[in-house]
Amino acid sequence: MAINGALKWSLLFGGGIPVLIALRLGLVFYFAVVSPGWTMHETARILVDDSKFGGRAQARAVYDGDAILPSLTRESRNFEKLNGRNSFWIAEVLGGIKTERSKSIATDLYRRSDRLPHLVGAVALAEAGGLDEKGVNDLIAIVIAGQNEDEEELAMLALGKAHARAAGPILVELLSKDGDGRDYWRHAYACDAVARIGYREAIPVIQSRLRSQKFYDLPNAFRALISLGDREAVPLAIARITPSIQNYNSGFVVNELERVTGRHFGYNKQAWTEWWKSVEHGWSIPEAFRTPFDDQPHIY
Repeated sequence: MAINGALKWSLLFGGGIPVLIALRLGLVFYFAVVSPGWTMHETARILVDDSKFGGRAQARAVYDGDAILPSLTRESRNFEKLNGRNSFWIAEVLGGIKTERSKSIATDLYRRSDRLPHLVGAVALAEAGGLDEKGVNDLIAIVIAGQNEDEEELAMLALGKAHARAAGPILVELLSKDGDGRDYWRHAYACDAVARIGYREAIPVIQSRLRSQKFYDLPNAFRALISLGDREAVPLAIARITPSIQNYNSGFVVNELERVTGRHFGYNKQAWTEWWKSVEHGWSIPEAFRTPFDDQPHIY
C-alpha cells in the first residue's frame, strides 16, 4: 500500500500525526515571522503591512535594490501608508540601496510637508551624505521639542547617520535624564546616534546611565560605549546582569557581551565576574567593534 510522502517521513521518525501538526505549525511560523517573502511584492508587503515582524524583510529589500522600489512604492500607496513602525524599516531600505533611483525617492519624501515621509527621506539622505546644515538643525529641533516619539527617534536615526556632531550635546542631555521603561527606545536611539557620530564626550554620561537602576536600555548603551572605545563598558554591563532582566529587552545586554568578548556565560554573573578579573588588565576591545558603529539594526 502506497504511503503519502509527508506521512511516510512522519511515520519514519516515529511521530505520526503530531509530526505533521508540528511541521505545519513550523511552516506557519516561518512564513508569518521569519520569511522575508518569496517575491518582491511579498517582501514589499511585509515591510509595509506587517507591523510586528516587518523588519525581517529589510535586508532582502536592500539586496533586491532598485528592483524592489516599484513594488514598495505601489504597496505603500506612494508612501502614504507610512506609520510609526514601517517608517523605520523603509527609511533603512531606501538608505541602504544607495542608488540614484532610491535617492530620488528619498528626496521626494524629504520635500513633503507631512512629517513622517519627510523624516524617512531625511534618514535615507543622511545615509548618502545628502543632508545640509539646515536639515540637521531641523532634526535637532524635533529632538528638542520631543512632541512625538516616533518622529523624535527617526530624527535621531538621521542625525546619527549624518554624523552630525552639532547634535551631540542635545543627545547627551536626553540621556542624562532618568526615565522609566517607556523611555527605552528614546534612549536606545540616542545611544546609537552618539555612537555613529563618534561623540566621545557622551562616555561619562552613558557610564552613569549603566550604573543607574532607573536606566533600562542596557544593550544599546553597552554597544555605544564599546563603539566609542570605552572598555569600562564590560564591567558596567556585567554589574547589571540579574535574573530580573532575563525576559526583558534589557537582558539582551548579555547577547552584546557575548558578541564582543567571545565568551558565552549567559546570565551567570559570577562566571562573567571571574572571567573579567582574570583578563581586565590585558583585555582590549576587538577592532571590529570600535567605530565606525555597526550600522546593522539590532531589533530587541
